[in-house]
Amino acid sequence: MSTQVVTREQDSVWELEAGEVRKSGLGHFVMMALFTGVGVVVGTFGSIAVPLGFVSAFWPGQAIQAVGSIWYGMWGGIASFVFPIISNAISGSAPLPVSLAYIPGNLAQGIIAGWAFRTFGADPRLLTPKDWVAFTFWGIIVSNIIGAGWGSTVLRTFDLITPAAHLPVFFGWFVGNAVASWILGVIMLKFVSPIVIKSKTFCKKYWA
Repeated sequence: MSTQVVTREQDSVWELEAGEVRKSGLGHFVMMALFTGVGVVVGTFGSIAVPLGFVSAFWPGQAIQAVGSIWYGMWGGIASFVFPIISNAISGSAPLPVSLAYIPGNLAQGIIAGWAFRTFGADPRLLTPKDWVAFTFWGIIVSNIIGAGWGSTVLRTFDLITPAAHLPVFFGWFVGNAVASWILGVIMLKFVSPIVIKSKTFCKKYWA
């Protein structure tokens, strides 16, 4: 009986109820701005706390990117590439041209989790093993492989690292993002998702 209840709850998270109409509005813009601000704080802290050259050994900012996209769709996706630009400027971890070149990787680190949860019907509250797999595999592992691959390639393109350092930087970037972001992301999803999914700003689709 309990399994059936969970299944119905999961289905209702992303499906519109009869007669329900959801539209983008000021609230979504506010949440995008809020996540940008939170991301700046978390990202800057991670960049300053445990720096390893152009990467950080503990960067929980990717959790803000992934969770933002899960809760707020493309609004979270926009925040996911905006806040690192500001964070990098504050921490001095990357010059502006490099931060701008990071945008595709940061966008991927955000929207992949949101895409996976909507595509596979995973619940942001992490109620079942499927939900945990969706977040861990898509939101953390896949997202950070792409992000670390893109970011380390950008550094190599700008001649900020040597060819010999490319692979170590990639692994350092991946581990530094993945471990910290999995911990923070799980906490956010488990304890805050029950509140967020009841709000008008929660995006069942990508924009509303």
